[in-house]
Order: sequence, then C-alpha cells, then structure tokens
Amino acid sequence: MRGLRIGFVRHFHETDLPADPEVAAGLENVAATLQKLGAEIRDVRLPTLGEFGAVNRVILQSEAWAIHAPWLRERPADYGQLARRRLLGGAFIAAGDYVQASRRRLEMIAAVENALREVDVLLCASAMDPPSRIEDAAETERTYPRQARTPFNVTGHPALAMMAGLSSAGLPLSVQFVARYFAEGMLFQVARAWERAAGTDERHPPID
Repeated sequence: MRGLRIGFVRHFHETDLPADPEVAAGLENVAATLQKLGAEIRDVRLPTLGEFGAVNRVILQSEAWAIHAPWLRERPADYGQLARRRLLGGAFIAAGDYVQASRRRLEMIAAVENALREVDVLLCASAMDPPSRIEDAAETERTYPRQARTPFNVTGHPALAMMAGLSSAGLPLSVQFVARYFAEGMLFQVARAWERAAGTDERHPPID
C-alpha cells in the first residue's frame, strides 16, 4: 500500500445520503487502516448521488421499456407487480430526456476519470445502513435504496463491495472500492490489503 493514492468520496455518505453512524465509523476505519499501511488518503468530490440516481433512472427505465414493452402488452401476467410498476415508468420518458441523460452520463464518466488521474483507487460507501435481517421486509425496503452503487453502474468503472466490519447487531457493514477501467488487479490488491489488515477473511458465520 505504500505510496498508493486512495480517493475517499466522503460526500456520498456525509451529505448526499447521510449514513448510519456505524457505517460512517466503519468507512473512516477502513481509510485509517489503509493509511497506516502506507497509503495516502485524499478527499475526492464527484457528482452527487442524486445526480447519478436521476441519470440512472432515465436510462435504465427507457431501455428496459424498449426491451420489455412487447411482452408487457402481450403477457403482462408473466411479470410480478413490482416489475410491472418499475418497467411501465419507462413508457412515459421522452426521447429528449433519454438523450439529455446520456449526455450527462458522459460528463459523469469524465468526472470519475478525472478523479482517477489524481488517485489510484476510490473508496466510498456501498450501503448507507447496517444490513437488515432478510425476514424484516419493511426494514429491507427502507434501507435497500440507500446505497452508493448506482454511480458506477452509470459510469461502468469496476467496483468491489466488501465487508468493512460488523454492526452492533453482528451483521456485516460494507465498503466499496473503485478503480480505473481494466484495473481490476489494483482493485483486488487494495481490497486484499484491507481484508488482511482487518482480519475479515478470518471471520465466518456460525453454521447450525
């Protein structure tokens, strides 16, 4: 890690979509641990999560509608209620909105590329809340959209989400690392260094 430059995108979890304190503390611990290993931590600013989310919704729903429209018209019962609701929204997005979102996507790619010229890897939140138990449907529905994975779905940069520690309930917190295009090797190098330092590779859930 010595001499490696890591860009910490703090605004994702501090101001764009304020994270649970346990998540924020976990992210700071990851950054501090990598710094102790010799990495240089720099603050990095990208477009906001709200901007990334808007572009993602317009492009995703438009393209999904273009693919699924014939089947939705002919065989709507083949789709679940949630899938139908999400896909039908694409029918009401204008071509101009899609073009503008595609243009904005190129600007977002350029913003991430510019950041990665100054640093080797980005560090940011993945989920903004400790995970809920799978049987807690209401909490899962509340927390699932509160995440920072959308930006790199939009830009296509390789990203890796992994364990950042445990919550007070004993469930895994998460951190996300992001690298340049085709730099998955660097991504794995940083992730493995963190994993070894934190000992998370030695943690295993109990098997009943």
